[in-house]
Amino acid sequence: MTLFDSDRVRLDLLRQRAYNYRWAVHPADVIPLTAADPDFAVAPQITEALVRHVTDGYHSYGPPRGLPEFREAIANWYTRTKLSPVDPAHVLPVNSAAGGLFIAAQTILGPGDNAIIPDPVDFLFRRSIEAAGGTVRTCPLPEGSAEYDLEALASLIDDRTRAIFICNPHNPRGRMLSAAHLMALVTLAERHGLWIVSDEIWADISYTTPFVSILDRALPVYAKTIVVSGLSKNFALAAMRIGYLVARNPDVTQLLFNTSQHASTAAGIPVLSQVAGTAALSSCDAWLSDFRVHLAARREQTLAFIADMPFLAPVDTNATYLAFPRLVGVRDSAESFVARVLEESRVALVPGGRDWFEAGSEGHLRICFATSEDILKVAFDRITCALPTLAS
Repeated sequence: MTLFDSDRVRLDLLRQRAYNYRWAVHPADVIPLTAADPDFAVAPQITEALVRHVTDGYHSYGPPRGLPEFREAIANWYTRTKLSPVDPAHVLPVNSAAGGLFIAAQTILGPGDNAIIPDPVDFLFRRSIEAAGGTVRTCPLPEGSAEYDLEALASLIDDRTRAIFICNPHNPRGRMLSAAHLMALVTLAERHGLWIVSDEIWADISYTTPFVSILDRALPVYAKTIVVSGLSKNFALAAMRIGYLVARNPDVTQLLFNTSQHASTAAGIPVLSQVAGTAALSSCDAWLSDFRVHLAARREQTLAFIADMPFLAPVDTNATYLAFPRLVGVRDSAESFVARVLEESRVALVPGGRDWFEAGSEGHLRICFATSEDILKVAFDRITCALPTLAS
């Protein structure tokens, strides 16, 4: 028995606690393969660390720049598992990776500035840029790829362009950027004096090839680089809102800290979240390894299902626990088709479309497979049984 067997999924608790389009917001007969939040309990070491801290009974303010042990754990994690030397002094723990994306955008953008994002990509990229007063420029990605067309990317740069945003590994396509592509992006950014903001929230979930960070030791050290990440995807800690930013030098670190408002005590990451994060990054390698083994099998299960569906184009992924197939021979919008799937099969999916993943995602749907083998089988069997209606 492992921590990821089917009988380890506590549906009673998920239906009470799993919000954001998941179990707690759907009727009991619906299976949600929606938000990227695993259906499994966290590693025991995390729970034990939280219990020890809470039992002591003291819950004082933490340091504005984050607990030293958590910053050290983040730096060690990148250095040890990503071949990316990181200085703890250049790490800023923040309230969620999403919050980190907003802080990064507000630090480097102002009214009238523009930033380039891939299309498709998660809606938070656009929202963070627009919240900073910037304008979004989208660069369509080639079909099935997470990498920019470099000529198309360069054509979007003007004298008000301040940044290139990347999502690596990519949500929703489940693909990674190669070291060669990252090198080309650094070269392009340096030529134009642009920032690179790299969302690496999925960095620990890869399958067929190793993940390469923008901070990888084989790549040039480019000062205008900001990494955004967190612990919701790799360690199932979405409720803890654990995010962090990594900079290249003290000046950028200070800029991010100033923007964060942490010094005012009006913002910041809770101490308990940092306790959980320190435990995850320091003592849960085996849990994460087993989780990846489980996810690799669910990936194969999901890709096989997609290949068998006449209304879905086959896809491949090498990272994340997401699949993003294109609809084939379907006249509905993605949103309407996903609504029909919900009605006919009682399985909830996420549609493509500008409100979710930019305009280029229309005609696709996203499947999250971070659940048990049995739950995934039941969901796919339901959709298969509804084929005569869905394919019409």
